[in-house]
Amino acid sequence: MRNRIDIDHVHCRAIIRVIGKRLGASLKPEPELPAKLRMQIDRLRKLEEQPPPIIPAAKRWNKPRG
Repeated sequence: MRNRIDIDHVHCRAIIRVIGKRLGASLKPEPELPAKLRMQIDRLRKLEEQPPPIIPAAKRWNKPRG
């Protein structure tokens, strides 16, 4: 087991901030999506916002009863 190091809250937060800044600097920004793909994703989002149909795909109503 490693030796435990006790540090106060102020130093702990400072270390977390430094780690966060370095991590943020090392991450690359996401590339821009091609326009065609972006349009398809927007269309999908709009379709997802629409309520589902009340009656799903209808079956034949005039089937003979068994």
